[in-house]
Formats: sequence, C-alpha cells, structure tokens
Amino acid sequence: MTIDIPAATARQTKKARQLLLSSARTAYDPEVDIDWGAPLVEGKWFVPEHRCSLYGTPTWDRLSLEKRLAISREELAASIALGVWTEQMLLQLVARYVYDRDLATPEVQFALTEIADEVRHMIMFANVVSSIGATTYPTPWRIRESGRLMKSTFPVQALWALVLLTEEIFDRVQREMAADESVQPVVRAMSRIHVVEEARHISFAKAELDTFVPSLDPARRSALRTMLALAVKTFTLDLHTPEMYRRAGINPDAVRIARSNPANRETFAWAGTRIVEHYREIGLIGGASERIWRSAGFL
Repeated sequence: MTIDIPAATARQTKKARQLLLSSARTAYDPEVDIDWGAPLVEGKWFVPEHRCSLYGTPTWDRLSLEKRLAISREELAASIALGVWTEQMLLQLVARYVYDRDLATPEVQFALTEIADEVRHMIMFANVVSSIGATTYPTPWRIRESGRLMKSTFPVQALWALVLLTEEIFDRVQREMAADESVQPVVRAMSRIHVVEEARHISFAKAELDTFVPSLDPARRSALRTMLALAVKTFTLDLHTPEMYRRAGINPDAVRIARSNPANRETFAWAGTRIVEHYREIGLIGGASERIWRSAGFL
C-alpha cells in the first residue's frame, strides 16, 4: 500500500488543531474535580461485579459479599498499576516525539498537552488507590523490565501502537464503570475524567498509526504485529496476581482459577473489541500474531 505523505501530514496537523481546541474546552483538574473527602458508599463495587476475575466460578459463589467487595477493590488497585505504567510509557514516548520537532506546530503542542494530562492522571490514580483503602501495587516485573528497553530503544511509532493498545482496553472498561451506578462514586469520577481526556490521546495516536503503518515493509509490519501480540499475552498473564488475592484475604492460589475462568476471557474479548477491529483494518493483526491474540482471549 502506498501513502501520500504530504496529505497524511496535513490531516494530522488538522487533527492536532482540533484536539488542542478540545483540550482547552474540556480539561479537568482531579484535585478539585473529584470530592476526595467523600466517604465510600457501603456495598458499592470498585469494579463492576461481573468484571471481577472470579465471577461465575464456584469459588466466587462461596465468598461473602465482604470478600467479593475486597477482591473488586484489589483488582482495581492492581489494574491501576498497569494504568500508571501506560502513562509513564506515554510520557517517555511523547518526550521522544517532540525532541527534534518544532514547538510551534500543532502536533507538538498537542503532544505537550498530553504530557500535562498524563501527569495529572498518574497523581489521580495514586489518590484513588489511597481513597479506596488500598495500597499501591508495583508494576508486574515482566512489564516493568520490558518497558525499560522499549521506552528507550523502540521506534516511536511502535510505542504509539503499544500505548494505543493499552489505552483502548482501559477506555472500554472505564466507560462502563463511569456509567455503572453500582460502582463507588470516586471510581466513577476517576473513570469519567480519564475517558474524556484519553479520547483525545487515542484519536491522536490512531492518526499517527494510520499514517505510519501503511509505509511499513512486510518484515517490519510482521515484527510490530508480533510485539503487540506478545504485549497482549503479557497483559493477560500479569493483570491478576497472587498478591492481589492475598491482600483481599483469600487464598492466593485463586489466581489459577481466575486465569482459567471463561468469564475472564469474555471480558478480555469485550474490552479489546475496538482495538482488535482497528488493528485488523490497518494490518497489525494477522499471521502468527493472530494465534497469540487468540490464546490471550482477545479473539
């Protein structure tokens, strides 16, 4: 596939101008836009009940409501660790993206706006973990250590693809949480803010990839497909950990039940619907990579 580079660049410039205007009109400061002093609501979830990793299993059926709520709290706190990693990767990516570029261009100015957004988001995530009575989780070691290499050595466009992957998955989940009245208000408020601001980041990343991917030769496209598929597989393995269940006060061996739970695979497939469709359209799922996506539960 050939691509008209000047036309693609013009489209991205137009997109960046639109996103800058949107950022000016709709921006949040979580420090003042979330009521951090409000108490938790008794009996409300931290993630929707049907998205909990043990939901639908005999183990779940035997748990008290108190234990189920504790698991949902720890699952939110653990998933936030992955969310923070994504934000940190985006900061590194954007810093590299703007390094050699003209600060007067709309693309660079919107990229800098993203940095400001992501810094606020990381602080917001940390404050949410504290407000729900949990403690922070470290980023799973496989993700943390692979990120050290990727953030410094991978092509910037490949990192856009990786960040878009994780942001799209979290966006789907958070849209549901923001609308679910059974979820704690502080979690819904966090989700609403993140959904609105990340929609702009997702749009910008998509425009970058739609320009870049058609220019790849077959070997580089195959390498990018494999990297993304392996990232998906790692995500599904590390989203639920024994420590998460230990902190919730149940046997850490529950992680094995969660990883084999058909309801979890359904959640992964649901959460990945939009990114899978988009990656198929632009050629980032196919061949051997498709089998990895399937084994991870996203297909």
